Amino acid sequence: MSKQQEIENLDKKILVARLVDMPGTVIFLLAIYAKFYAEGDAFIALLNNSKMVDGMFIFGAVLMVWGGYKIFQLKRQKSQLLKNTA
Repeated sequence: MSKQQEIENLDKKILVARLVDMPGTVIFLLAIYAKFYAEGDAFIALLNNSKMVDGMFIFGAVLMVWGGYKIFQLKRQKSQLLKNTA
């Protein structure tokens, strides 16, 4: 596989990691909204359940951390490939 193909492959993997990271961010932000702003009157009834909101914090944070870690790893690999190519 050529260096250019490897870089394109890494770019695709970065996109997938970002797509996985995005729902985690949305879930985490919805949990923040429900916990600190909705005051029991959220636009979705599910957000009025405190146990559900706590679970959303955890699940959203896990997805965000995984996505951030994966993106960091992939970008580091891409940087090393670009450094070795130049």
